[in-house]
Amino acid sequence: MIFVLILFFSLALILALGYPSYFLVFYILATTKFLGFIDPASFIIGSIEIGYFGLNTIAIISVFFQKKWFLIPKKTQWFIYLILLMLAYGIIKPFLDNNSSIFHAFVASKETWFYFLFLYLVVYRYSINNKLLLNTLKLIGIYLSLVYIIGKISLQLVPPVYNNETFVRTFFPTYISLAVFIYAIRIKYSIIKNIKDRILILILFLGLFLAAHLSLTIMTLAGFLLYKYIYDKKLRLNIFFISRFIFITFFGVSLTLLAITDLYEKVTHDVNAIISGEDNALNSRDIYNEFRWKAIEKQKESGYGFIHQSSNFMKNIKISGNNRFMERFTVIDSGYVDLLIKFGTIGTTIIIIILVLYYSQGFFNTYKNPLSLAMSIYLMQYLFINYTWSVFTFAHGIIPGVLAFHLSLTSNINELDNN
Repeated sequence: MIFVLILFFSLALILALGYPSYFLVFYILATTKFLGFIDPASFIIGSIEIGYFGLNTIAIISVFFQKKWFLIPKKTQWFIYLILLMLAYGIIKPFLDNNSSIFHAFVASKETWFYFLFLYLVVYRYSINNKLLLNTLKLIGIYLSLVYIIGKISLQLVPPVYNNETFVRTFFPTYISLAVFIYAIRIKYSIIKNIKDRILILILFLGLFLAAHLSLTIMTLAGFLLYKYIYDKKLRLNIFFISRFIFITFFGVSLTLLAITDLYEKVTHDVNAIISGEDNALNSRDIYNEFRWKAIEKQKESGYGFIHQSSNFMKNIKISGNNRFMERFTVIDSGYVDLLIKFGTIGTTIIIIILVLYYSQGFFNTYKNPLSLAMSIYLMQYLFINYTWSVFTFAHGIIPGVLAFHLSLTSNINELDNN
């Protein structure tokens, strides 16, 4: 294991300093657990996971080896300030409140460190090959989709890290969603209809569906349809397209529900369960978040910062039940709860406003091109997904998010030729 760890960090450092584009590919592969065969999270020293922490540290250190690294474009400065403020506040706050040591808070901040990938992207922006990045993201999305599809046929064929014995769990389905939007550009602007691209889109959506993250699937489908059918090829909202889309969608959904009786009954049952408050998923989420909501009420405005499960705070807090979702104060599948816990209502509001201002830039004419619009649609779906899946505070949302934001800022239509 020590040899693998040394090799991992040595290769990452060499690539980060001398080959930024390939470091980016290496970083993405590492976050997929190297396609399901090697898990960097298994690199542990003294009960502390150092794999991803070390990778992010290398990215930060490499920034200072770039000439004039401090010349950050003004249009990205507040985004970087936000990252630094989130990290500083989250580590210092629990220490000042006597809820945690600096060390425990620092360890608990490890997910936020993934945002520093954006700092690396900004500093090395002129050395990164965006075509290589786009191709990598497409291949990763297709690969993960095929893993889900193959897993339905036989779990024995699934890479070991993705095999959870009874189901498939890849890292991360958000890469599949991002790949959908990249292919959406090709499909929208191809002069000749490419059957291959359409087959790949179907594979991506099938993989997304099998990943069983309903909010991600629904928002990706809605975003894809918005990009493909609501905007014309000059990236303008077309009233005729909107009217036609609404009519066809309503007609198609109605016809499908009438033709498939079981589907209609299931949809009706699920909707009624949500309205009446009897939905199992929502009920269970309310139950295991109960102690978090009580804690939030006590420090509503300021939050608690980064709370480690071994901190003094967690030793004193009363948790009823032994559900695995209740082992930690942070929560991965209730994104706004997680933000309120860490940063309170004031911090959450500031974070969301700044992220929306940056992530929505592709909608405005100053930055708008086919790629920036597609990436902004991908990023804005986070606002809805975050209700059930913490995409602003965990790696599965942070990494694809900063990659999409980088592409929306640095790419143009010329880079998409033949891609």
